Amino acid sequence: MLKHTEFLEAKAAFLHGLQAFVQSLHTHVSAENGEWTVKGFIDIYRNIYTISSDTKIVSKILEIHLFPQILQFATE
Repeated sequence: MLKHTEFLEAKAAFLHGLQAFVQSLHTHVSAENGEWTVKGFIDIYRNIYTISSDTKIVSKILEIHLFPQILQFATE
């Protein structure tokens, strides 16, 4: 079992790592100029549909792009 000071140090280290990780997430969903890397959806007929600001769509895109990174962070 961790001593209180060890627990606080581990907690601070985790927080620092989490904050650094969150800062890095933008590189997975946006280009250097800040624009999203995903611009829309394409169907089998090659029709392109732009992304709306619907929160369900935005959250799904974020989930698809970021879930692998979140799993990697959790593993580390």
